[in-house]
Amino acid sequence: MSNLNKEKLVEAPTWLCGYKYNGRLVGRVSKNKVVVEDIEFYVLGNYSQNFLKRLAEMIEHGVKINPASLRDQVVYIAAKLNSNLRLNELLKDIQQEICTIINAEAASILMYEADHLRFLVTVGKASGKIESIPVPMESIAGKIFLEGKALVFNDLETNPVHFKGVDKVAKFKTKNIVGSPIWVEDEKIGVIEVLNKDGGFSEEDAETVELFAKLIGRKLLSAWRYEKFSESFKKILLAIATAIDKRDNYTHQHSKNVARISVEIGKRMGLSQQELEKLEFSAILHDVGKIGIPDSILLKPGKLTDEEYKIIKNHTVYGAEILSQVKYVDEDILKGALEHHERLDGSGYPYGKKGEEISLFGKIIGIADVFDALSSKRTYKEAWDFGEVLKIIEADVEKGKFSKEVFEKLLESVKELSEN
Repeated sequence: MSNLNKEKLVEAPTWLCGYKYNGRLVGRVSKNKVVVEDIEFYVLGNYSQNFLKRLAEMIEHGVKINPASLRDQVVYIAAKLNSNLRLNELLKDIQQEICTIINAEAASILMYEADHLRFLVTVGKASGKIESIPVPMESIAGKIFLEGKALVFNDLETNPVHFKGVDKVAKFKTKNIVGSPIWVEDEKIGVIEVLNKDGGFSEEDAETVELFAKLIGRKLLSAWRYEKFSESFKKILLAIATAIDKRDNYTHQHSKNVARISVEIGKRMGLSQQELEKLEFSAILHDVGKIGIPDSILLKPGKLTDEEYKIIKNHTVYGAEILSQVKYVDEDILKGALEHHERLDGSGYPYGKKGEEISLFGKIIGIADVFDALSSKRTYKEAWDFGEVLKIIEADVEKGKFSKEVFEKLLESVKELSEN
């Protein structure tokens, strides 16, 4: 250990807030405490256990570890907004980290909408219960927004401005708040609030939240606008798909169901939020090409002739051609719509692709499509039991038509859907 003794000071990774050794605190306390070799480490959420063991070894041999500065940690957390993850999930993670640094219980980001503030995302006990509640400007959040600066409120019991509607719905007691307006240049776009710290919030906490608000403003606004566009785009796609489903009496709600199952499979296969969103778009529109199939064939009640079946099979090609004209549709989305009737053994259509020639989206949507078609009620049959449908698909997996890995994730998805 002679090399360790030569080191006088070691800069800690950004996730280390502080540590306590022999009763002495170096750095700062955070919400997350990890004990290694009788040393209390205070960390952010993405710390390394192995690195902590190394740091503990250094400390025990007289090396001083210099924890990350508060400013560096805030910058590090704000930088996560450059990730490609979906905004909602990303902000939850970021807010959790802010709560960890400040040692608080919960946090919220609210966006300004004309005459009120609306929760964009929350973390803590109230999360999932309050997002639909409009927050009036005659509230703590409204006061922070209107005054345009970071503020601390440590005694809400006697503060008449505190809007208790949120606490009532969430069955959550807000004891104290520190908050800051979120700016993009000279425009205020919202507010970040951090709630409930034992002993109350300090001016340093206010400066920390204010710095964070300044750092995330521009990226938050652009990401929020994209998210709103994404939701609007998805609604348009779903409206198109629903219109097609209703035209074909056999497939009412089919596209929506296939999208839901496909996304569940994709999650279990480890796809990123961006990939899941594209998979959802592709699944919603997987049958859009049916718009090019004549009613006399699409709505025919009896068995199709060989010639009619050939025409029906063209709906995948028509779909890809239609989607290729849409500005925001990329190759992954196209392939899902084009290849959802291809099979690994080459028995599918339109091109008889085999194995890895078929995209992952094609494989996922293909198996979700069959599952929903068999498990849904149609004019010519009742809905089949999930267990029966899965046995049929499993037989096709054994014949080499579907991916075994995708089928296993379908099983997990169906089990969860059945329980819910």
